[in-house]
Amino acid sequence: MKKFAFVSLGLPPSQSGQSLTVYHLLRKFDPKAYCLVTLKNFYLYGNLGNCSENLGASTYFVRPDYQVIRGLVAIAAKLRLRLLLSFLLRLRVYQYKRVIRAEHCSAVVGCTGDLLDPPAAFFASRALNLPFILYTFDYYSRQWPDSFLRSFADEQEKTIVKGSSAIIVPNECLGREYFQRYGVRPVVIHNPFDLSGYEKNHRVSPAPDGVPAEKTIVYTGAVYEAHYSAFRNLIAAIDTAGIPGLKLHIYTSQSETRLAMNGIKGPVVIHRNLPNDRMPDIQRRADLLFLPLAFASEYPDIIRTSAPGKIGEYLASGIPVLVHAPRESFVSWYFSRYQCGLVVSDDDPALLSEAIRTLLSNRGLRETVTNNARERAKSDFDAGHVREQFANLISGLE
Repeated sequence: MKKFAFVSLGLPPSQSGQSLTVYHLLRKFDPKAYCLVTLKNFYLYGNLGNCSENLGASTYFVRPDYQVIRGLVAIAAKLRLRLLLSFLLRLRVYQYKRVIRAEHCSAVVGCTGDLLDPPAAFFASRALNLPFILYTFDYYSRQWPDSFLRSFADEQEKTIVKGSSAIIVPNECLGREYFQRYGVRPVVIHNPFDLSGYEKNHRVSPAPDGVPAEKTIVYTGAVYEAHYSAFRNLIAAIDTAGIPGLKLHIYTSQSETRLAMNGIKGPVVIHRNLPNDRMPDIQRRADLLFLPLAFASEYPDIIRTSAPGKIGEYLASGIPVLVHAPRESFVSWYFSRYQCGLVVSDDDPALLSEAIRTLLSNRGLRETVTNNARERAKSDFDAGHVREQFANLISGLE
């Protein structure tokens, strides 16, 4: 296999879905087969005790620090300083070239997540005449609500897509988007997860004798603008479902105060973030797992093409998944197509309330969707399968 440089803002052990995906993707690779490149000090953010382990490969931190870059990009956006963005991009390219040469890499993988990473990694690889893979964890040119930054990213994306040896997308919807816009056919590699954590210790201990079994809907992960309106609909649906003791349990790093400010309060229990190895047990104790995406946000293109990292976990849990997301989104398309969850794709709490009652009362439906979900978890999201896809792509680069 070619030695490759892997450029990503989110790397283990930082706390993010992208970081955890990278961990599962690379952790079985020989550490000598690749090196990691990221912004200095980003890994310090959000390290709240539930992060993945470090990868064993050599890791390089480029400057300026993450917080400095964030401030400079904000200034460039406010003052419309294209020259400042161009300077920062050239500086990043220079640093990446030094790392790639020092590590004797034969290929470069550049990930989305940062405004400058994809173009800097691409131009560095072009300067060194090396093949480049664009790894799109999100829709790069649509991540930036500011029109100035979006214009910059859009221009870079056109160049990168046309010049890449391969493009990786985490779902079929984003793949179709790139085909329609640029006429390219990306490789779909779904976000991997550790299936073994869901295959061992499958039995979950029941509640102690004499303790009533409360019906629970569980969500695990970050909660932010991409979710708020869907959560508000769920809370309204719980209030009208007529199911005694039904509550939403959220395991997240976001504070209870922040969630309450965005309408996430009422029949809700907020839990602190827990280590990743606790997630299988937490998810399997639920009656339903909730997979939301907002119906009203400033990132409609991101919502449509988003592939939450928890999808594989939810599918493998053996617990029915309740999807509440726009009809055109990947998650609604996927769960509807494979009948591996119940989808409510209308912005309507009444329909969501009906879906809750249906999933909790219809045993046959529960068995059907959970059986289908386990099959999809194995075929599309198992880390072993995904790593093989990625390794074959790297090995096949010209």
